[in-house]
Amino acid sequence: MMIKGHTIQPGVVEGEAVVSNMPFSFLGDFDITSGLVNERHELAGESIAGKILVFPSGRGSTTGALVGYYAKMFNTAPAGMICREAEPVIALNALSNRIPMVDRTDQDPISAIRTGDRILLDATQGLITILTQNTNKE
Repeated sequence: MMIKGHTIQPGVVEGEAVVSNMPFSFLGDFDITSGLVNERHELAGESIAGKILVFPSGRGSTTGALVGYYAKMFNTAPAGMICREAEPVIALNALSNRIPMVDRTDQDPISAIRTGDRILLDATQGLITILTQNTNKE
């Protein structure tokens, strides 16, 4: 399956998807030293380090981009991001930290992609390809 989206930050990454129905904030939703999402978020205990984060939108303070920078330094940032609508703070995070990102996809990414799916995110072309679907029931 292929999904087309709007490029926020170009780049190509392949990895495991982590999907959330909740907006995500780099400031307060995860631990930058471990990459684990904290208990205030529905992904509590899940690692986003090196994975492709799929979520509806960002939320939070402009400090989130700085936290994203530290996450990149600690190698705990996501490898890529896909969201329904990138608000300015999450877009700034992707741009300033060079995390490939797309939004405004032609299919709802939260419905089309499941946690554990292996995906290729070609944000340069605005293309998301689901390579392997997670067959485990959640």
